[in-house]
Amino acid sequence: MKLHGVPLSVHTRKVQLALRAKGLDHELNVVIPILPETLPTNWSQLSPTGLIPVIEDGDFILPDSSAILQYLDAKHPAIPVIPADPRERGRALWIEAYLGAFFRDVIHPLFHQRVVAPMQGGAPDTGLSDRVLSEVAPRYFGYLGGEARSGWLVGEALSIADIAVGTNLVLFHYLGETVSPARYPALSAYFRRLVTTPIFVEQLAAEKPFAEQMGFSQDSLAA
Repeated sequence: MKLHGVPLSVHTRKVQLALRAKGLDHELNVVIPILPETLPTNWSQLSPTGLIPVIEDGDFILPDSSAILQYLDAKHPAIPVIPADPRERGRALWIEAYLGAFFRDVIHPLFHQRVVAPMQGGAPDTGLSDRVLSEVAPRYFGYLGGEARSGWLVGEALSIADIAVGTNLVLFHYLGETVSPARYPALSAYFRRLVTTPIFVEQLAAEKPFAEQMGFSQDSLAA
């Protein structure tokens, strides 16, 4: 299986974590959409939206991390990441969707201002970043803190909900922020437990060279 993307991408990491949870090997083809020189010659066919990630499983091509995780569960059901119980399944998919909104409203604007804008020769809008952190992020953290518990977010095993939360918060920390243990103790403790699980430890080790190349530190992820 070939995965097109880059580990620092929330959505590529999401697929890689699911593959690790299932014990599935994959080849990573580094694709960074804002760098045309990294795009495969058939990129428009692989990814009609131009976004990452995309998988090639034999002659089957599929973009979009959510679709990919559902495909992987259907093809490799022995270690599911989407619960079978209807209520747990609904909750897990809801939390994944909620983190999609968190990515849109928090991670994407912060990443654009702190990484993309400087790469393109622009000046970051610190006012926008400050508003995101002071007005938008707390709404999400408040809700997620109420959902966090001593174990997994849904049911008795890791699910797409945990993967979605973890992959977004990893990038949040790469961007120089933290989930305050004083303000959000349950969410902070849950995230600290999450990044010490084997699949997260393996993933963070694998993506460390990419993080260092971008000037991101993993120090704040240490439990």
